[in-house]
Amino acid sequence: MTANAALRERPRAAGPRPDAGRGSHTRRRGRNGRRDLIVSVALLVPAAAVIVLLMGVPLATVVADSFTDRSFLRPVAEFVGLENYSELLGDPAFWQTLGRSLLWTGASVVLQIALGLAFAMLLNQRFRGRGLLRGLFLLPWVTPVVVVALIWKWMLNDLYGVINGLLGTVNPAWGDLAWFSDQSLALGTVIGVNVWRGVPFTMIILLAGLQSVPKELVEAASVDGAGRLRTFLNVTLPHLRGILLTVAMIFTMFNFNNFDLVYLGTRGGPADRTMILPVKTYDVAFNGLQVGEAGAWAVLTLITIALIAGIYFAYMRRAERKY
Repeated sequence: MTANAALRERPRAAGPRPDAGRGSHTRRRGRNGRRDLIVSVALLVPAAAVIVLLMGVPLATVVADSFTDRSFLRPVAEFVGLENYSELLGDPAFWQTLGRSLLWTGASVVLQIALGLAFAMLLNQRFRGRGLLRGLFLLPWVTPVVVVALIWKWMLNDLYGVINGLLGTVNPAWGDLAWFSDQSLALGTVIGVNVWRGVPFTMIILLAGLQSVPKELVEAASVDGAGRLRTFLNVTLPHLRGILLTVAMIFTMFNFNNFDLVYLGTRGGPADRTMILPVKTYDVAFNGLQVGEAGAWAVLTLITIALIAGIYFAYMRRAERKY
């Protein structure tokens, strides 16, 4: 037997197989994954419990009360099924309030976005004092709603309001306008105050979007001979499309659920001309003392918001498939 043959026949020393450590590594990674999952769940439980206690329990209570005749005047409530809902859906006042709420929301959102975009384009230009002006524009948004309502009720007062005084110098008949108590002016007035307060927030969001528009596209449009309007319509606006849709959705939810500004301004009056769903729900519960009926108003309000959100997300999904 030659030396080479002896070397070939010598048994190889036992050593670790290449895949021997792979199994232990996989098991160790599995244990780490389970440990991370347990830690994640443990960290989420307190926050989830707070959400359930602060939102889930009250919501379930309101839904349950909407099927009863619960009232602050009676200690015992009886189950009435869908009676509260059938009465509301058959009441013309409900549909008038719903239509008024949609008008309030739609007008507020359109004006807040349009004016916010206009001011954002203005403040996107380079000029001295731009930073100071941006800060000043935020004051209406950061001012508490109570202060906003009181300021505007004082300025628009028909007896001693500053704005009426200025209008009276132009036309004496304008000096006696009762902005918050005139049935033909009240809804437009609260919409105007709401727009004044919401424009700064939309402006900041849209300003951030404008600053993210690639300058190369704007310069290329300018080289091709496009004017400012055409550049805005064909370059800037398509780039802001997603931001505009998101802002529209957020402010639709904000405005549809807005209670404090309308309540502090008019309390739903005069003659229910500014009565929207959140204010009506409060009025039925704490002025009419009918908790069960108020629960039905609240649930129908929630259903309306869910329908609006569903339409929005359906449109977004279709737009994503299209583009």
